Amino acid sequence: MNLAKWCITNNRTSLVIFLLIAVSGVMTFFSIPKGEDPDFTIRVGIISTVFPGASPQRVEELVTDKLEEKIREIDGVKTVESQSMSGLSIIKVEFEDSIKDMQPYWQKLRNKVDDAAPDLPEEAQTPVVNDEFGDVYGIVIALTGDGFSYRELKDAADDMRDELLKLKGVGKVERWGVQDERIFVDFTNSRMAAAGVSPFVLAQMIDSQNTLQPSGSSMVGPERIVIEPTGEFKGVEDIYSLSIRPPGKKTSVRLADVADISRGFSDPPSTMARYNGKPCLILAVSMAEGGNITELGDRIAQRLDQLKANMFVGLDTNLVVFQPDYVRKAINDFMVNLLESFAFVVVIILLFAGLRTGVIAGSLVPMAMLGCIALMPYFDVGLQRISIASLIISLGILVDNGVVVSEAILVRLAAGEDRLKAATGAVAELWMPLLAASLTTIFAFLPIPLATTHPVGEFCSSLFVVVTLTLACSWGLSMSMVPMMCYYLLRPKLTVQTFTSRIYRFYRALLLWSLRHRTVFVAGIVLCCVVAGWAFQFLPKMFFPPNERAQFTIDFWQPYGTDITATERRVERLEKVLMGDADVTGVGVFVGHGGPRWYLPLNLEQKNDNLATFVVNTASIESVDQVIKRTRRTLEDNFPDADYSLNKLMNGPPVGAKLQIRLSGTDIETLYTLRDEIVPLVEQQAGITRVWDDWGQWTKKMIVQVDQDKAREAGLSSFDVAVSLQTAMSGLPASNYREGDTIIPILLRNDEGFRNHLDKLDSLNVYSYDTGISVPLSQVATTRLDWQPSDIRRRDQGRTMTIKADVADGYYAQSILAKVRPAVQQLMGKADWPLGYNVEYGGEFEESAEAQAAINANMPLAMGLLVLVLIFQFNSVRRPLIILLTLPPMIIGISTGMLATNSPFGFMAMLGMISLLGIIVNNAIMLIDRIEIQRGRGLDLADAIVLSSMERARPIIMTATTTIIGMVPLSLQGGEMWRPMANLIMSGLTVATVLTLVLCPVLYSLFFRQGFKGYRWDPAVIERGSDLKADNLPAE
Repeated sequence: MNLAKWCITNNRTSLVIFLLIAVSGVMTFFSIPKGEDPDFTIRVGIISTVFPGASPQRVEELVTDKLEEKIREIDGVKTVESQSMSGLSIIKVEFEDSIKDMQPYWQKLRNKVDDAAPDLPEEAQTPVVNDEFGDVYGIVIALTGDGFSYRELKDAADDMRDELLKLKGVGKVERWGVQDERIFVDFTNSRMAAAGVSPFVLAQMIDSQNTLQPSGSSMVGPERIVIEPTGEFKGVEDIYSLSIRPPGKKTSVRLADVADISRGFSDPPSTMARYNGKPCLILAVSMAEGGNITELGDRIAQRLDQLKANMFVGLDTNLVVFQPDYVRKAINDFMVNLLESFAFVVVIILLFAGLRTGVIAGSLVPMAMLGCIALMPYFDVGLQRISIASLIISLGILVDNGVVVSEAILVRLAAGEDRLKAATGAVAELWMPLLAASLTTIFAFLPIPLATTHPVGEFCSSLFVVVTLTLACSWGLSMSMVPMMCYYLLRPKLTVQTFTSRIYRFYRALLLWSLRHRTVFVAGIVLCCVVAGWAFQFLPKMFFPPNERAQFTIDFWQPYGTDITATERRVERLEKVLMGDADVTGVGVFVGHGGPRWYLPLNLEQKNDNLATFVVNTASIESVDQVIKRTRRTLEDNFPDADYSLNKLMNGPPVGAKLQIRLSGTDIETLYTLRDEIVPLVEQQAGITRVWDDWGQWTKKMIVQVDQDKAREAGLSSFDVAVSLQTAMSGLPASNYREGDTIIPILLRNDEGFRNHLDKLDSLNVYSYDTGISVPLSQVATTRLDWQPSDIRRRDQGRTMTIKADVADGYYAQSILAKVRPAVQQLMGKADWPLGYNVEYGGEFEESAEAQAAINANMPLAMGLLVLVLIFQFNSVRRPLIILLTLPPMIIGISTGMLATNSPFGFMAMLGMISLLGIIVNNAIMLIDRIEIQRGRGLDLADAIVLSSMERARPIIMTATTTIIGMVPLSLQGGEMWRPMANLIMSGLTVATVLTLVLCPVLYSLFFRQGFKGYRWDPAVIERGSDLKADNLPAE
């Protein structure tokens, strides 16, 4: 069935259908989920295991290694990275990106961790599996309270959390900076000795008095009555007045007479949070699946205003991160770019095609886009920067369909055909070539969604979906709406195109010279391709550029071993500097942790007492660089012993530090030695601002060497020594106090005057768990300070130290690494390089290589499908080969344009190259199809080549011009994300268009052995090949 004929004969039905498409697109635009960037899945789980008092090496040996062995048995695991620190093991498990449904794998992970748990030391706590590591909390609220106690602030935060959870679209609300409550029972050695009780016995007495033991029930007649004895602590005063009777004594004393009892919070705190120089609690809000972040933002902002009106004076809420604002800005900016591109394209169409044809072809653009938008939700694609940019990329391509169909109909009308026959005949002639051209463009983008082995496939998959939907809508509307509009709007003009204008004369002269000197021309093109390919290596390389948010982060590392309270004090100093900067509008800090994932591509740091992560908001995007420079100078001048990394937010999948060198081996000291040899090779490179490693420096530890003979003589064991030390320093868990649904641990410990003075350690009383006797520690052990690695990192079960570097603006990590690698390879080639120690390169280099490999792995399939379409279209092998040979010369324009504009070649630029490939193939198809039509009309091959080239010159140039002009807004306003891609398409297509119009005819003449040495152009050929001759028109 001819679609054009049906639409024209059923014009009212067709009009309603087109109107429904437009209305559906408009309505979908306002309701479709919107985001700053497309979502992708973080397939990472975290396993945390607390092993109190253990050194990093013991944690590695007794906890981390055993868990890793079990985890590695899971199929689908990509990498396993771990940290072994004092008293804590953290394992990060990353699964293969090809896995779609993660739930079975999270369960497998939990099962393997459970399998390993019995092999862990008794002192180690149960491993905790976090499979929500990738959840994004796009709204982060800081609650501060001048004059309020921490408990009052926490109560207010809990109330606010309950209110936020009631809102539609809220998924989770997590609290950060919360300190766990404790009840401390602090004793001194003298008071314990006077009371005649040991800490062990005291802990047992506290726990035995605080019972919640079920006591059964009894039948009384027909009733069963539950028996519930009292004894559980009902209030803190019960703990104060608890009566204890020391062993061997007849009188009892109150617990408060033996020890000082206080209610407080974990000491030291596990994590803390601050905002603008004040302690705070953080509420991080995530959106429910399928929600709309801008609508959620409006609801939360409204509810916060309502809550503020009822808050006590002194309580205040501040937005540390508010993703809806960034989403609105990103969408608005790109919609402006889209509208500007659309306006430019329409102007170009009107200039090339005239008013009536221009209006018809121009109407195709909004209709195709609205049709695409209406269909996007069915493919789980929302409005975000990738999908909107895809619409812009499609602009120039989709216009060509409308122009070609409308011009074909116009020619037929001029030939004297009636309107219906002209419309249906043009569609019958062009539906297959236009479909083939659209399919080849679509197949060019196919490797993107098929790149399932890397997150970029998921991140950029909407590009393929939107381009496919847009081109499908363009083709369908070109076969239906465009001929229907031509039926009613076009008026034929009986003119034959003479190709006598200056530009046509120049083009014909160039074409004929090239056809007469084919060998020289082709050799020149090959030489230019070789030179351009050689020059391509000088393009700066990058993976993804920074996001243009008015925000940046600081990872602020103190010397390893620094207490979290000392970290906070240094944070306060840096806060004052940042808040004194006129360009800084807010400073949020997570002390002891990297905080929640408030931006999807964040590379989060895990818990560490010497870490603070700053979130710095600035007045504008332009001020970010200046604030970073000033902050870096402050850090260099005032914190020389600290490590730090100042980071703009990055686009694309998480990378971490841009430049990373991984050094792996078995011996810890050797790794440090090799690190000291490699670090100078990096530091001496221009553009490097800071170099550090993820192991840190060696830290102090106190060795307590137990003399086993003396201990046995005193009736003590190593266990007694260890538990006495734990009780003195960290606290011995005695029982739990229940307050409502809150459980508060009761800890028994030495008083503060003893805990924080190592010089008193020798006088510590060591108590026997069995007999209760005690002797000073100095009688059974000696103490000495020693050194240990602060943080042992492993990758895939091998010790791995990662050297990281920050790169200054204007420099590119991959370019710097290209200079470092030969020096490292030379170092590894020396005779004294230890056997079994390897170097790998991570960061941008690794991620970019893996992403390109994922794309390239699917290029053969895409190219195979593209070739099949071409073979099917032309029923030939030579013609598709000609089309494919027009592709390599695009490197000439790419290298020239990218070098001239100093644009880096990154992943988005590679997508631009794929887009360019589709456009060039599209143009070549239409040119060769026109040659075939002219040959079918009986023209000599030479005449058919020259005439067809001139006939297709204007549509090809118009398509190229609309695409190039459509890229201008992205080039000027698209930022670092889109500027390289736009510049690549603009420069590459400019050169490729010229070459297509010349190289394609030259190759055609070579493949079909048509010489041009004695050929002279005869203008009469125009009349013989003109569509205006009715007897030359193909049948409907």
